[in-house]
Amino acid sequence: MVELEQIKGAYGFSVGEWIVPGETFRTEKGVKTIKWWENHHTMNWHIQWREALDNKGICLTNRMIRTKDHEMSFLCTKGWLTLHDEVTSLFSYQGREEELASLIAGVINTGYTMDWRDAKGTHLSEEVIKHAVVDLPETVDPIVQSILKKTMDEAITRFKKAERLPVSSLEKCPIIDPLGSVKNGKEIFGQLFWSFLGQTPEVGYRSITFFLREYVSVYGKESTNRLLTALKEEESFDDAIMMRLLKEAVLPWEFIKTVEKLRYVKTKEESTRLLEEMYDTWEQSRALVTTISTWLDGKREKVAN
Repeated sequence: MVELEQIKGAYGFSVGEWIVPGETFRTEKGVKTIKWWENHHTMNWHIQWREALDNKGICLTNRMIRTKDHEMSFLCTKGWLTLHDEVTSLFSYQGREEELASLIAGVINTGYTMDWRDAKGTHLSEEVIKHAVVDLPETVDPIVQSILKKTMDEAITRFKKAERLPVSSLEKCPIIDPLGSVKNGKEIFGQLFWSFLGQTPEVGYRSITFFLREYVSVYGKESTNRLLTALKEEESFDDAIMMRLLKEAVLPWEFIKTVEKLRYVKTKEESTRLLEEMYDTWEQSRALVTTISTWLDGKREKVAN
């Protein structure tokens, strides 16, 4: 485990006490959390990402704290790390949807400016869906396998519906650090503070749709409608992006993700649990598709009138 004295010396802290050894510690300047990086190139991308967001003044984020030598990362005996402020108070989105809309639009706009040498978009096709349920391990409950094969037809139907949506394949896609969960939104000094996880950079809008899927399940359709309206009022957020989000919500990503997890299950009970989770997420996707579609229909009616 990394020596706390080594970190204290690098960052100029006079007080340091582990809360969770190797992860978080208390200093005279508040609680700090450590992010370990296996890949130096990925770490540098995330440093640039958070600096770019900060320069746009979108919202506060868990930026990298500088060392005494003004570096945003530190190479210790265990490897590369970055240090961040720990914020625990959750942000309340109700009535403050405009702040979240500014963040989402800002993330997309910043993503257009980012580069990533290993950038790849996740491709989904009818063939991928059909192949997903082939040769599942014996640890998957036979009943679960049977249900999945029947669900596959619904997944293909969803894929075909998504493909019929008027979405351009030529438009540039953003490269972003996924937003994660609604719980990543924190509040400090009355402002929205976003705690990014430092995941592999993603090409496209899929993780934003996953975030909205969770949002509508937690905060309901009314708050989501206010969020969509606030997004549309953002200067750079147009109908093409909204249609992209709708397409990602229609695509059966939860089906593919569940089947991938099933290949590593060790018990039949675990496979049953994953199937139940998939159907919960399936219903969340349905709710998001309905919400976005209804919102778009209402917007068209207003234009027509």
